[in-house]
Amino acid sequence: MSVRTTIHLDENLYTHLKRRASSRKMSQFINQAIAEKLNHLEQADLESAMKNGYLASRKDRAQLNKDWEAVDGEGWPE
Repeated sequence: MSVRTTIHLDENLYTHLKRRASSRKMSQFINQAIAEKLNHLEQADLESAMKNGYLASRKDRAQLNKDWEAVDGEGWPE
């Protein structure tokens, strides 16, 4: 489903756009550019969330490793 909207473009940007996309292809070009930018932003958000989750769980993993130290070498010949 398409939605008609009005946007304001910088004049230089519009001049470059007209050189790259014919009048009939402008909507398609703009849709593709926006989709690519949104995908890039979503990927960056996901990477940030993963990094923050990893860093937040680092303390928990350190404690878990400490808890298992007592049994790590248990039963192994010295």
